[in-house]
Amino acid sequence: MLEQLFNLVKEDSQADIINNPAIPNEFNDQAVGLATESVFSGLQGALANGGLKDVLGIFGGQSSPSSGNPLVGGIVNNLVGSLMKKFGIDSPMATSIAASLIPSVLGKLVNKTNDPSDSSFNINDIIGALTGAKSDAAGVQLPGAQNAPSSGGGIDFGGILKSLTSGGLDANKDGSIGIDDIAGLIGGAASNAQSQQGQQQPEGGGGIFGMLKGLMGS
Repeated sequence: MLEQLFNLVKEDSQADIINNPAIPNEFNDQAVGLATESVFSGLQGALANGGLKDVLGIFGGQSSPSSGNPLVGGIVNNLVGSLMKKFGIDSPMATSIAASLIPSVLGKLVNKTNDPSDSSFNINDIIGALTGAKSDAAGVQLPGAQNAPSSGGGIDFGGILKSLTSGGLDANKDGSIGIDDIAGLIGGAASNAQSQQGQQQPEGGGGIFGMLKGLMGS
């Protein structure tokens, strides 16, 4: 998922990064890597802090991937800081880049995830990557999730998204989705994944950024 996200950011960054004179051409891939890291870490951090509803709200179309959304705004601010620190870009320029690129990337990520004819992203693989859990088309396998709403032994976030788009997380008010219980499981898994990534990549600007180095040709 990380490689696909990097490629999506790269495809969508023509104006904001690739053709932007504020970022030297030799650092374009590094800037794309920073944006990728900001998106991945922002979504992962939201899950780790119990924000499953916020993440699914974006993918389910319940909230817009705009800078006015607190989750999206946090990702934008993270990228602003990273661009200023890495390239010495001033705050207005860094803010212009991040505020344009991040909502656009998230919007395309959401559209691809919800497009049945596009297999590049699906919500189970995204949640699996963010939590370090096994995933497939049937669901995400989390330790301790045996009693959670599931399909094929795992939590099927695709089914949950369908519930979101058809009237809410519990449209029929029977409590069958149990989103709060799932949020606790997901939060613990995402937090553990964050710790493991940090241990695996102690250098290079953070765990995720370090994992992206191969994609950046460095």
